[in-house]
Amino acid sequence: METREYYSYKPDYVIHPGEYLEEVLEAREIKKNDLSERIGVSVKHISQIINKQALLTSELSLQLERTLGISANIWNGLSSGYSLFEARQKEQKELQLNTEWVKKFPIKDLIRLGYLSKNSVKSLTENVLEFFGISNPEQWEQYYFNRAANFRKSNSFKDNLHHIAAWLRSGEIEAAKTNVKSYKKDLFKSNLYCIRALTVKKPIEFESEMIRLCAEAGVVLTFVPEFEGTHISGAARWLNPEKALIIMSLRHKTNDHFWFTFFHEAAHILLHSKKDVFIDDPKGYESKEENEANRYARNIMIPEDAYKSFIAKGDYYSNNIITFANEINIHPGIIVGTLQFDEKIPFSWHNKLKERFTFMRS
Repeated sequence: METREYYSYKPDYVIHPGEYLEEVLEAREIKKNDLSERIGVSVKHISQIINKQALLTSELSLQLERTLGISANIWNGLSSGYSLFEARQKEQKELQLNTEWVKKFPIKDLIRLGYLSKNSVKSLTENVLEFFGISNPEQWEQYYFNRAANFRKSNSFKDNLHHIAAWLRSGEIEAAKTNVKSYKKDLFKSNLYCIRALTVKKPIEFESEMIRLCAEAGVVLTFVPEFEGTHISGAARWLNPEKALIIMSLRHKTNDHFWFTFFHEAAHILLHSKKDVFIDDPKGYESKEENEANRYARNIMIPEDAYKSFIAKGDYYSNNIITFANEINIHPGIIVGTLQFDEKIPFSWHNKLKERFTFMRS
């Protein structure tokens, strides 16, 4: 991903309107008492402005425009510019105190994938906040603590919320680049069978078609390599009532894991709440929703009756697996992975029938 840095003019010094007012009064040889009488403001208040103890109001800017012939826009601009400058300086000091907070995030991964820039003129804390679209660290903690309540996951994720949130946010950013139609459940369900037929193809052949078939039904499919310490294969969530998101990490590299994860996440979109964020759990977190998604993924890849007939024979030689895979039009690696998971064969058997995928962005 290409990082684009947008620069804006942020000077390290700005002129207080009081400085300019003092210069104008001196140049025109106008006393503060005289100006006070002309605009109906106390000498004390004029002195406070000149001494940078007060800023100009919009009303006073208009009064100075009539009295001195200098546009109220200039006076108002000086005041608002100085006010913003002071706020920025205060914020910078506060952000500098959050060096430990920013270390909680997978900075190397975010830089590697281009979400953060090594050469940014902004502080690392600023860049992380802008990546998330959050105003400050305290607000980040509150926002994601509240969102975490909707994460369908095990307690093992609580210690790594910052890394998981960064991975999910990366998927959201990628999703924003994708135009999809409004969600249509029936179309998505039928398109999943079209996607199933792609399991026998190479990634270079199926990736764009897979993304297209999802987008056609209102689902964004995006790929973000796993971040350090996350151990996530996939996630599913709703971006809005008409747009869903599936994120894949290609964590296990092999096609049996890849396709099971995809159909598992697709099942969450089809079957479950639009309020929850479903995150693939490496520790086998069990719930009604997870079990339903597991069954859906298995059944769409390998019809249950056909699978029962195959295992009843008990002949798990590679040529038999290939023949069965051809009969149901699916990649034999998926059959191998299912047999291994069901402990019908050891995990060391027939792995050559699986296909390994690699991420271009890893």
